[in-house]
Amino acid sequence: MSTRNGLLFIVLLGLWIAVTGTPADADAHRGPVLLIHGWQGSTAQFSDMRAVLEQAGFPVYVVELPGDENIANVRAIGEVVDRARGEHGGGKVDLVGHSMGGLSARYYLKYAGGTETTRTYISMGSSQRGYAPACLLPPAAGGQMCPLNDFIVRLNSGDPTPPPVTYTFLNSTLDATRGDIVGGKWCRAEIPDVKHADEPSHPRFIAAVRKALEGQCPA
Repeated sequence: MSTRNGLLFIVLLGLWIAVTGTPADADAHRGPVLLIHGWQGSTAQFSDMRAVLEQAGFPVYVVELPGDENIANVRAIGEVVDRARGEHGGGKVDLVGHSMGGLSARYYLKYAGGTETTRTYISMGSSQRGYAPACLLPPAAGGQMCPLNDFIVRLNSGDPTPPPVTYTFLNSTLDATRGDIVGGKWCRAEIPDVKHADEPSHPRFIAAVRKALEGQCPA
């Protein structure tokens, strides 16, 4: 190889590493990420977040929930976790839940074996202690978010944030339930002036999620 070609090779290799990262960098904090929408939400809400995370090297799975009944949603989350782990070497996953999706994801951790399969839990605008207006809804259509519903009572009994999962709670200053923090060790970050429905697609929330996935507290 000539000196000129050798220098060109080094330059191209440096550019490739800058864009893709070294193999070790690619493996660090780059396990599968599950994005879980909330009450009456849709997978389309996560289009921008998915694009950003995939560009950063995360394998992303957007969970298609069967409806607004949390226990059925927990089973759907578990199925996607199993598929994601099977497709990526059996390692742990990261869960990102918006609104009620964050409650379904935390129930998966506590009661469906999720602490064995999950590295990081991140919620966005989730009413962790329940949401009083949901008491007017049927239990299978969002009413499980009622603070008096057995789902919320069980979710927050004992240790609501069981280890060894890392917990991050993201909220907007516009969220009525932004003070609903539960458990012991967790990261909390409050993002100003983002409407609840816009959280999954808002650049500031996306940046905070990525930071949490990379092992940092966005606060």
